[in-house]
Amino acid sequence: MLPFLLIYGSFNVIALDSYMLTVVESLIIINFSWMLIALLNAVEEIVQKKFTVDGFHQAKERRVLTQLRFMKSFSIIIIITIAIAVVLWNIPAARKLGTTILTSAGVIGIIAGVAAQKSIANLITGFQIAFTQPIKIDDEVVIQGEYGTVEDITLTYVVIKTWDWRRLVVPLNFFSDNSFVNWTFSSREIIGSVFISVDYTFPVAMLRTKLLVLLNENSLWDKKIAELLVTKSDDRAMELRATFSAKNASEVWNLRCQVREQLIAFIQENYPECLPKLRQLDQFKKSEND
Repeated sequence: MLPFLLIYGSFNVIALDSYMLTVVESLIIINFSWMLIALLNAVEEIVQKKFTVDGFHQAKERRVLTQLRFMKSFSIIIIITIAIAVVLWNIPAARKLGTTILTSAGVIGIIAGVAAQKSIANLITGFQIAFTQPIKIDDEVVIQGEYGTVEDITLTYVVIKTWDWRRLVVPLNFFSDNSFVNWTFSSREIIGSVFISVDYTFPVAMLRTKLLVLLNENSLWDKKIAELLVTKSDDRAMELRATFSAKNASEVWNLRCQVREQLIAFIQENYPECLPKLRQLDQFKKSEND
């Protein structure tokens, strides 16, 4: 920027044509616009580092980051648009063309509005998402059966990083027209559950004690919620539900898999006779009648 300003200031001393003056003015405008965009990126980087705690963002911080990300994208569009308009306005030929275009602005506006209906709808939806915030940066969501983390929110789409590191690109209007699951809407903590079917002769109290032992030995458990209940029964077996909490959806998924495996191993090793049995009572009754 400084060399361009020095050159611009020396035009009163050095006699140069207007063409060179227009070029230097355009370079100053472009350079100044680049500085504004770089400043926005720097502010975003500083805010992200400030709000990062142990590698995660809390719900309140994620709201601010989401609004900041959207407003940054919108501001960059405005800066670039104004920069291009000012550069063209400094060019006499382009200025005449711009005046001609402005006289037909009404017709062009109607045509552009019809052609860009979806883009305008996405932009309006983006403002709604940025301030009502059904989703935020780092939210863990399930969209049409796909689990992932909100990685980026732009002016037209949302980028979801799935559990296997794929990127799911979803238009913004999807979130206003469809329902979806947000596991971290107000907080990252989440409860997981494991269902196991056992025979009626199984000692439930023993498994409840074993569950607490397993959770205390597992670093993924946040030591808040742990219980085991009989949630269902039928003519074959009873269903046990083990519930526990973790810091986030990824950890609760891993904890579910580990606890399920360990509980099944405990039953197989200590109470193999209590595994679900298929009692063919109807056949016995039929044979008795025969």
